[in-house]
Amino acid sequence: MKCHLIHQHSIDTVLDKARQYRSLLEPELAISICLDVFALDENHQNALVIYILALTDLYAHPNSKVQLQKLNGAIAKLKSEFQAKYYSGIALERKARALMKNSMSRSFAYNLLIEAIELYDQAQPLAPKNCDDAILRHNACVRTIQNEHLSPRQDMDDASWEGDL
Repeated sequence: MKCHLIHQHSIDTVLDKARQYRSLLEPELAISICLDVFALDENHQNALVIYILALTDLYAHPNSKVQLQKLNGAIAKLKSEFQAKYYSGIALERKARALMKNSMSRSFAYNLLIEAIELYDQAQPLAPKNCDDAILRHNACVRTIQNEHLSPRQDMDDASWEGDL
C-alpha cells in the first residue's frame, strides 16, 4: 500500500493537527503528519520542530524507542543555530527526565541535564529578541538537579568504601 500526498495548501492545517496530537499524548500520529509534510518539503522548519518534539515525546512512553538517528537528522536540518542548540538541549533534557523515573539511572540523568544546560547557555546569545526560552529551560534543569538532589555518576574506583574488603 502507498501513502497519499497531502495538498501543499493544507500544510498549516495539518501541522495544527500534529500539535493537537502531541497535546493528546499521541506523538506517533504527530510524527506521521510531519512525515506527510516532509514528502512535500523535507526541510519545512515548523514541521521539523514538531517532529523533533514528537520524537522526544516518545521518551515518556515506556514501550516506545526514540530513533536517535532520525532525531539528530531533523535537528541538523534546522536552519537557525539557536534552534539547533535549543532543540538539542530539549532532546537531552527530555531523555534525562525519562531516566529519572528509574532510580538506577538518576546519575545519568544528572549528566544529561548538565549537557542540556550547556546547550541552553550556548543558545541564549543566539536567541531572537524577547525570547527567553533557553533561559527558562536552563533554570528548569538547575531546579530539577537541586530539587531531586541529583549528582554526578561515581565510578566504583572513585567511591569511598567503609570497612574492610
